Amino acid sequence: MKIVFYNRTLLSGGIEKCIELLSKSIYKDYDIDVVYTHTDKLDPNIVEVLSRYANVYQLGDKVVECDIAIWCFLYFDYHTLKNQIKAKKNICWIHSMPRILPDCLLDNAEFINDMDEFICVSEAVKNHLNISKEGKVIHNLMAEDFKELSNINSKEYNPNILNIVVVSRLSRGKGFDRLLKLADTIKNMRLPFSMTIVGKGRADEEKIKNSFNHHPNVEFVGYQENPFRYIKNADYLVQLSDDESWCNTITEAKILGVPVIVTNFESAKEQVEHLKNGILIPLDADDYQEYVELAYHYKDILKDNLKDFVFKNEIDLWYKLFE
Repeated sequence: MKIVFYNRTLLSGGIEKCIELLSKSIYKDYDIDVVYTHTDKLDPNIVEVLSRYANVYQLGDKVVECDIAIWCFLYFDYHTLKNQIKAKKNICWIHSMPRILPDCLLDNAEFINDMDEFICVSEAVKNHLNISKEGKVIHNLMAEDFKELSNINSKEYNPNILNIVVVSRLSRGKGFDRLLKLADTIKNMRLPFSMTIVGKGRADEEKIKNSFNHHPNVEFVGYQENPFRYIKNADYLVQLSDDESWCNTITEAKILGVPVIVTNFESAKEQVEHLKNGILIPLDADDYQEYVELAYHYKDILKDNLKDFVFKNEIDLWYKLFE
């Protein structure tokens, strides 16, 4: 059976990570292609990783016939591409909050009618799926070996200070303005801390890095194929995004026994219980001192609460779709 994933381009982002994890889980059972149409922002690191499990190539004017097409992007000329990616079954995989913007395929009757399944990565996404067909929720997969990967050259942190790790694309919407406010607050409270930021960006990367110039204890380490070694021994994973459909790094941190500090975007409540396994900060919070105090006070309590956390991959739900 042949499965084709389509994305507009392949960059360092959540969609690509999801394609990687699903491909890695099924490539021994299926013939997999990952195709893209645009080379702008194409990340050779991501292409290399995906090529371990799939045939990766630019579609160009090729015609590809397959059993299942998984459409991972919602803004493209579907009428043209459906004649190049010809599938017996079509699955729309929605990784972001559905918002009807110009050219969004969730407002395209032809696309909706052709799709056999709409897969949402969270209940929050499903609740916003305002179309004639019902969506199904399959949470993002976790790499089966990432706990082992976290042991490889895992970063050691100073146990006498608060150690924060951020794993995120360096771009607008990922909350780096809030992260700077958090760092400034901790500094103004004269509390010792370190912050390690894992990830790369696009147009905003240098601007984001420069905004932290007055924080010598904030380290940017760039793209890391194995970010788990940075998470493992941290006190908190922090994600202060404007919005997330489903945040893989939150689940990864919890599995590794690391509590999280996140903004209370809509899907966060599906992953984080305030003062149970993490700390939720309101999106419009102006004063972060209260949350810094909670972070110091609850650090050991939250870690202890995560000792029994178990996450089960829902790969069986994907196999049922492929039957």
